[in-house]
Amino acid sequence: MVRVLKIQPQGAVPASAVHTLKRWVPSLGMWGVGAGTAVALLMSATPLFKNDVLIKIPVIGTYYEDHTPASDKPF
Repeated sequence: MVRVLKIQPQGAVPASAVHTLKRWVPSLGMWGVGAGTAVALLMSATPLFKNDVLIKIPVIGTYYEDHTPASDKPF
């Protein structure tokens, strides 16, 4: 008698990993938003960060634009 092996395809990611990932995504997202906000707050005084990142944000970019005349800048 010949035995026939039935091979069933497996998913690329186990179901337990997907379930664990679904539980952690909201928490990690909130920590990421908090960390990004902290970096933006702490780096907002740095001219390089201000010009490269903060001015290019559509809603709050005008707040960070420098309207000081060139004659009043020390450097």
